[in-house]
Amino acid sequence: MSAAAESLARTVLGKNLAAGKGESVIIETWPHTLEYARAFVEETRRLGAVPTLLYEDEPAWWKAIEAKNFRPFAKLSKAEKAAVGKADVYIHFFGPEDQLRLSSLPSGIRGKPFAWNEEWYDAAHKGSLRGTRMSMGLVPNGLAEKFGLTGDELREKLARAGSVDASKMAQKGSKLRKLIEKGSELHLRHPNGTDLTFQLKGVHARADTGIVDAAARKRRYGVLSNNPTGLLMVAVDKANAVGTLVSNRAVYDLETARRYADATWSFEAGKLAERKFGDGGKEFEASFAKGGKGRESLSYFSIGLNPEGEAAAPAEDTEEGAVLISVGNNTFAGGSNKAKMRGFAMIAGADIEVDGKTIVAGGRIR
Repeated sequence: MSAAAESLARTVLGKNLAAGKGESVIIETWPHTLEYARAFVEETRRLGAVPTLLYEDEPAWWKAIEAKNFRPFAKLSKAEKAAVGKADVYIHFFGPEDQLRLSSLPSGIRGKPFAWNEEWYDAAHKGSLRGTRMSMGLVPNGLAEKFGLTGDELREKLARAGSVDASKMAQKGSKLRKLIEKGSELHLRHPNGTDLTFQLKGVHARADTGIVDAAARKRRYGVLSNNPTGLLMVAVDKANAVGTLVSNRAVYDLETARRYADATWSFEAGKLAERKFGDGGKEFEASFAKGGKGRESLSYFSIGLNPEGEAAAPAEDTEEGAVLISVGNNTFAGGSNKAKMRGFAMIAGADIEVDGKTIVAGGRIR
């Protein structure tokens, strides 16, 4: 077992979720994440808690998909539903391993194997469950290579980023959230030509750092945090953005295995007036064409809080001080923009000012 797996398990269970003696801990895994799941089983017992390992076999899973036998996926079994309702802690490793094959399924079929998802959350909310979704399962070797890394390299990055203490990131996030929610205007600058200003009136902000507390549990999907994470997430409904963003970090879409990079976005009178990409432009334009009302508005941004988040796809936006800018839909973050698309560009190492006060300097949170 790797030291990275052990460190990850200790941070997630011992610090972020505070698993205690006698508590019931469920670890859900697939074959490709079994090494990490094993570390979580061992750590659960070390803490004096009681583990249950749920195993999904990939070849058997794909046989059911090939046969279009979707009925067994429509709902939870009575046994699993009862277990979820009684569990204290839940660790979910994503699968299947063959994410490229999954993304290639017709859109009408792709969601059917996960039709049980809403029932799972219903069961989780009836109890006192707190847990984490482990992104480790989303990056098999073939997908990692599309992002310029080996599978081992990317999983190592994810393990390091996922092992950062959530409480330390939460302190940074709380400080930034208060400044942004009270602020009127944000100014983003970088020597690469980025000079963007937008309004903060009526923003909706929250920090996602891996802690599942009472406030998180009030949200439909808040019983499970993400790992790795470390984000201040902000929906902006009346940004009225003016200026230019020149990205220097790639953004990855795991569902389509697409890379969006080298973007330059220019805003005038609150609208995305000019745009270009090095990678991903064709895909962005296809989505933008169908985006409808609100597609051209800057509607969301995030600030990374994780000192180990750089290039850790699919959590690349967690890099400390990195700013992800999005146009289009922001309802997922509490906003009111209901556009039918989202587009992203990201910059790291920038300066951020709120009402003239520097809150991030050269990509480092003050």
